[in-house]
Amino acid sequence: LEAGAAGKTKTDLRGFLETADALDIGEELRNLYALMTVEDEGAAEQIANAFWAREDLVGEKGAGVKEAWLEQMADKFYASAFAVDFGDPKTAEEMSRWVEEQTRGKIKPDIDISDPLLLMVLMNTVYFKADWVEPFLEESVKEADFYGLDQIFEKVSYMRGSFDRNAVLSTERFAAGQLPLVNGAMNFILPAEGLTPEDLLQDPDFLKDLQETGWGRARLIIELPKFSYRTRTDILEAMQGLGLPDIVQGTPDFSALLDREAEVSSISQETYIALDEKGVEAAGYTEIMIAETSMPFPEEIETLNLVLNRPFLYQITDDAGTPLFVGIVRNPVAEAETR
Repeated sequence: LEAGAAGKTKTDLRGFLETADALDIGEELRNLYALMTVEDEGAAEQIANAFWAREDLVGEKGAGVKEAWLEQMADKFYASAFAVDFGDPKTAEEMSRWVEEQTRGKIKPDIDISDPLLLMVLMNTVYFKADWVEPFLEESVKEADFYGLDQIFEKVSYMRGSFDRNAVLSTERFAAGQLPLVNGAMNFILPAEGLTPEDLLQDPDFLKDLQETGWGRARLIIELPKFSYRTRTDILEAMQGLGLPDIVQGTPDFSALLDREAEVSSISQETYIALDEKGVEAAGYTEIMIAETSMPFPEEIETLNLVLNRPFLYQITDDAGTPLFVGIVRNPVAEAETR
């Protein structure tokens, strides 16, 4: 989307994304995509981009998609391009099937393209699967309670393990431990008593600080609930307080993308994650619809005992250190719906 913006809209989007003015985002992403393509024993990582444009906009001089933007999508974003009829019910099915294929069957979204002003849909998918470097033993799985914010969930299956010299971090506000994956790592962040994951996330720099703070090494004793679920989020609504809708809706400048006035009508995201004794599997997709305008220093510790029996945060990173998924576990027994 940033690649198609111009003028103040581009400046504001770069500010929102916290990118330097001189940075070539497309070039940086092209390099990143090369690192994020993995297919090996015990590990898989894949990212994909695509866009669907109303068929009368592609190749139509003076009222269509800009050629320079199309070239950038192909050369730097490796994006697949489709010219479609949004009025045809089969189009939504084809778009959903594309997401399903890219996420290896983990996400098959219900896509609504009924807006008569719809011009284009941009999509991005991420798939990640990796085994633990040190798998949990099946006999280590025991049942115990999980203490939610307003109820207790009984008979939750916990994986228990003890690991030497793992990355750990302990502050007044939270304790965190890291479990290495064959292709990356997964961080588990437990808020201090009296705090919630949402309290930690109130600080907009929390996740950034989590990446940059110097983690120590210690013995990690962890009790981790197994979980599997999916979520769907309205990004525009969720980022209302951060000002994103003000940037991309109303009268934004997308003149580097289209030869007509347009605005972002919706941004939605769906994610899936499953975690067990062997490892982690996660997938996500983001959909952007475009329509015509109408922290403290860590303590030095020898052993961290991390019992994740109340709401906690998780973060998955790949070998390059790129954050791929961030989420909150409030109810580990809420099963992922099947599709």
